[in-house]
Amino acid sequence: MSDLLSPTAARAAFSEPPRAERPVPSSARPVAAPPLRIRTGHSYHVYFTIALGQRNARFVERAMTPLNRYFAFADSFALTPEPGFDAIHAWNAVPLLTRRPFILTFEDYMPRTPDDRRIPWVERALTRILLGDRCRGLVATSDYALRQFRWQHRANPRLPELLAKTERLYPVTPPRRDRPKPHSDRLRLLFVGRDFMRKGGPALMEAHARLRAQGVPVETTVVSALQWSPRDYIGPPDAAYVADCHARLDQEGVIWHRSLPSAEVHRLMDAADYLIFPTFHDTFGFVTLEAFAGATPVIASDTCVLPELIVPGENGFLLPFENDGIGKWSWLYRQAEAGYLEAYRAQAGRLAEGLVETLGRAWEGRRDYERLSAGALAAAQTRFHPDTARRRLEILYERFRA
Repeated sequence: MSDLLSPTAARAAFSEPPRAERPVPSSARPVAAPPLRIRTGHSYHVYFTIALGQRNARFVERAMTPLNRYFAFADSFALTPEPGFDAIHAWNAVPLLTRRPFILTFEDYMPRTPDDRRIPWVERALTRILLGDRCRGLVATSDYALRQFRWQHRANPRLPELLAKTERLYPVTPPRRDRPKPHSDRLRLLFVGRDFMRKGGPALMEAHARLRAQGVPVETTVVSALQWSPRDYIGPPDAAYVADCHARLDQEGVIWHRSLPSAEVHRLMDAADYLIFPTFHDTFGFVTLEAFAGATPVIASDTCVLPELIVPGENGFLLPFENDGIGKWSWLYRQAEAGYLEAYRAQAGRLAEGLVETLGRAWEGRRDYERLSAGALAAAQTRFHPDTARRRLEILYERFRA
């Protein structure tokens, strides 16, 4: 994206201030009526953004993007043949093969045609559907998603019509605790992420080694399948470098699990002092909300949506990061360019440096930890509590009855 505005100018041009909570007029509240049959998917995203226990809905969960395993661009549309439902609430994918009305929740591009697999005619065709009467609402998961959406459609003269259908509604998850927790007897860190390289695992391994060398009693648990491919949109595309990074999991004080049940991951989160999330790119990072739900502060990269979730010194800390004007890594989708591996190494080094500095201060100031834990829990109990999103979705679903 070499044609991006400067970071300051782009944020001003493509940002929208968060909407204030609007009172719900009694005439707009859901009335006693049969629940709507809402067709949706069954990916894990659904339980953070869609299926939240709405009283006026009964969800019909089925696979929505089965062709994605064969064609990368096929996650931009959903095949939803009738009958069996009244309306659709989709995640990222524009519904096809149906006349039913729909609402669509999206995380960045909409239609989902990012720069590494953009097909202009697909984007134009799906955008026409979004502008049509069947689309009753577009729900962005963050201000970051809104910025990306505005940039994507910056040359579209009908952008105001798209924005008129769009609002922001954060994903949510239920709190697991009702009170903050004290610091443990050491510095217990947790990393959770299937994609070890994309989510910044090498930076954490370097920081762990340096903290141990400084005498900090750090214990790091990693839950990761170490998923990687030289064709990943983040990379790095160098197998030898990746192998070296994976080998650093075999160092003193590191415990690695390839996979664990969700309940066990939550147990580890609740026991950790910090969730470490030095990601290179995450359109949301639901693991952050899961950590807050267990009163666990988060230390994460200052990129994408994370500056909206983490208030430094209140519920965690942010690590310096090299962003473009939209708010994502400036080297995103550029892995075929000369210098990409060097750029990845340099950014991983800066993240490691930030982790060493931040965690060193956190260990020295651990007596104040309970205040950070309370801040994480407060975020889970207010901004990211299911009740707020559920009430708003109930109101949006009543549009289907029109």
